[in-house]
Amino acid sequence: MERRQVVLDVDVGIDDAAMMLFLAAEPGAEIVAVGSTHGNCSAAQAAANALRVLEAVGLAHVPVAVGAESPLPNAVHSAHVHGHDGLGDAGLPPPRGVPSGESAAAQLLRLSRERPGELDLLAVGAMTNLGLALERDPEVLRRFRRVIILGGYAREPASGDPVTVDANVFHSPAAAEALFASGSPLTVVPVDTTNHSILEEDQIDRLRAAATPQGRFAWAILPFYFGFYRTILGRWTARMHDPLVAAVLLHPGLVRSTVRRPLYVEPFEDRHRAVGREGDELAGLHPRDPVGIVTEVDQRRFLDRFVDALTTPLGTLCPR
Repeated sequence: MERRQVVLDVDVGIDDAAMMLFLAAEPGAEIVAVGSTHGNCSAAQAAANALRVLEAVGLAHVPVAVGAESPLPNAVHSAHVHGHDGLGDAGLPPPRGVPSGESAAAQLLRLSRERPGELDLLAVGAMTNLGLALERDPEVLRRFRRVIILGGYAREPASGDPVTVDANVFHSPAAAEALFASGSPLTVVPVDTTNHSILEEDQIDRLRAAATPQGRFAWAILPFYFGFYRTILGRWTARMHDPLVAAVLLHPGLVRSTVRRPLYVEPFEDRHRAVGREGDELAGLHPRDPVGIVTEVDQRRFLDRFVDALTTPLGTLCPR
């Protein structure tokens, strides 16, 4: 299995933390650096949460850079989804470490120049840091080996589709629009794909019984998330949005179908969303490069692998 060296841009709420725990257990991944962004909580809180997660799995040496806070006036965070502290208000102890002192955007620029073509960027929060880095250097994302993000819709949502907010675009629409218009090579895992990443009862039972550090940490925070999703899905479970993005990077065989479409940020109700447009839908829109959009994955295989990673002792998970 090829080993991926990964830089994270994360608004560390519950599913970001679960994704980081997943990556820490995967033999094909090394977390090189973390930048915090806003969305699930403030960027400052997300940095503290990232430190908590890293320390729980023996990765306290990984640098964490604090990102920019929300550019939106009167911005609100997702406390009803992730808790006021972003980690389910589980009473976790504060981290021992502190952020590096470098900004998240500066960290992206520096690492892209120091290690061109070596690092993967995995961005699953508001895209403010990516937008700031692009303002300073339009080529920054091209120097990463791969850039994979969570956000947008592969197509216009249809009647009867699962309802999910395009949160990462909503929290920083101008940065998202700049990103999608930049021509940077991107792989996008949209919310109309991650909507279907729902844990089943047998997988939840395995997580509940986990004795590993990553599994115990996950089980301390997941019940809050399950409680929120019970109001959405009608049962005690949750969507694993962010972990799916990491799985697409590490296990491309999980991907069943992709399309290439340009993404456009547009107003929607009282917020914004990004939609992949094609054909006649492009009339009147400014031309831009298409991006790779993942439209279907093997959800059961992904979720089983995710649970395996959280329940298997660190350093012993078999490659797949």
